[in-house]
Order: sequence, then C-alpha cells, then structure tokens
Amino acid sequence: MDKSRLGGALICIGTVVAAVLFVWGLWYQSYWAVAIPVIIGFGAILALGFWIGWTMMVTETEIPAPQPTEKTTTSS
Repeated sequence: MDKSRLGGALICIGTVVAAVLFVWGLWYQSYWAVAIPVIIGFGAILALGFWIGWTMMVTETEIPAPQPTEKTTTSS
C-alpha cells in the first residue's frame, strides 16, 4: 500500500473514531462532546487566519522596473 492510500485509510479510521466518540458523548449528554469540536474548529479557523496574515506579511514583493518606451517618429 503506497503512502497516499495509507494516509487516506488513517484519515477514514480517525473520522470514524471521532464520530463514535462524539455520538457517545452526546448520548451521555456531556457538555464536552460539543465543546471540544467547537474549540478545535475555532482554533483551526484562527490558525488559518494567522497563516494567511503571516504569509502576506513576509512575502517579498518586487517593484516592476519601468519599461522603456519607444518614440515613434513619422516622416512626411
């Protein structure tokens, strides 16, 4: 099994385990069953926003050099 298929299988197993734990937590009416996924999701959104800001901050920009213009002369 190559790396991408193994990674896909691990992601599938992880999501099934997370779903089972979530349903189990809801069944027992645990506050944490809702709080933990919300905390993780909110943290992921904040991390994405930070990453976008950091990338914009450290990206070097090149000022384009002015292009020489050619003067056209018309002869009569």
